[in-house]
Amino acid sequence: MGAWIGAGVPLLIGTVFTAVGLGILRRARRLRQEGAMARGRVVRLETRRDSDTHSTMYHPVVQWVTGDGRTVEAESSIGSNRVVFRRGAEVTVFYDPDKPKRMLIDGYDGRAPAVVFCAVGAVCLTAGLLVAAFLVL
Repeated sequence: MGAWIGAGVPLLIGTVFTAVGLGILRRARRLRQEGAMARGRVVRLETRRDSDTHSTMYHPVVQWVTGDGRTVEAESSIGSNRVVFRRGAEVTVFYDPDKPKRMLIDGYDGRAPAVVFCAVGAVCLTAGLLVAAFLVL
């Protein structure tokens, strides 16, 4: 029984990492394909301290006008430990017309972290499957 736990842990971790990575990629793809596009301007950077790593994360806050004339200001859910955008920078945003604060900045959509999550997930899933296969033999 304990040996099966050895296969279950990497399978669980792999499933979670893969699901998170695919979720990020799916959200970005959906906003690009089904969302509206607008030109916006970075109005400020929100900073957060990561309590685990003690690093500072910078999240750009963008303001734009929606297709129906509303001015929206939204913070990117993607942050970086370095300043990627300066205040006043012009950016393209893709947003959900029904919930405009659900947006992404073109070229800053979390693709790289999502690929890393998927790769780690694939490695863990493979390891778990190999352990399970050896337990069956």
